[in-house]
Amino acid sequence: MRRPALPASLAAGLTLAASLAVASSQDTKPAPEPFADDFESAELGSLPDGMMEIDGSFAVAETEGGKALEMAAEPLTENAVLFGPSVKGGATVSAKVLAYKKRRSYPRFGVGLHGISGFRLRVVPSKGELELVKNEEPVKAVPYDWPADTWIQLELSVASDGEDRWKVEARVWPVGAERPTEPSIAHAHEGRPGQGKASLWGTPYSGKVAQFDDISIRPE
Repeated sequence: MRRPALPASLAAGLTLAASLAVASSQDTKPAPEPFADDFESAELGSLPDGMMEIDGSFAVAETEGGKALEMAAEPLTENAVLFGPSVKGGATVSAKVLAYKKRRSYPRFGVGLHGISGFRLRVVPSKGELELVKNEEPVKAVPYDWPADTWIQLELSVASDGEDRWKVEARVWPVGAERPTEPSIAHAHEGRPGQGKASLWGTPYSGKVAQFDDISIRPE
């Protein structure tokens, strides 16, 4: 026996309710687990499991204090590797970085959130600046005196600041020193920040390798 059709208004109401239920379940989905890696258990010469090269060549190498992820000195492109869980919304990424200059040639490097088009903290020694970058375009820059040939700590965070408003903050400080209370650079962003994995970036303009260590991402 054929069932009678639902009235159009009732059918529309049920469809809307189902859509709202799906959206609500997605919004309440728990944040991914934090991720961290110091590379001590990784095999030398390997790219650790779960990491994906976007460009350039990255592999675990020896350092004075153990192991680190090393970016090769070639090619002279914007090299990058993705790591950790895909994150939608607030998160903090951090890493220690050791890079070198060669005479008047300087590297460029940084960390990012929400995939290759998300926000990125970039250290640009040739300009004496820190930059916040989104979709490959700088959105803000501040002066910064880079201490060459020494480990520094990079930290980038994106946090909700109201409906469709996000607070982007970054800090840079020498490894071994106290974390700064105030951000080194900050920006207010309207609209969603994006979705994707955390990232490490580098361009070896100095013709020398760069090393990344103690990387982590903490989703909100």
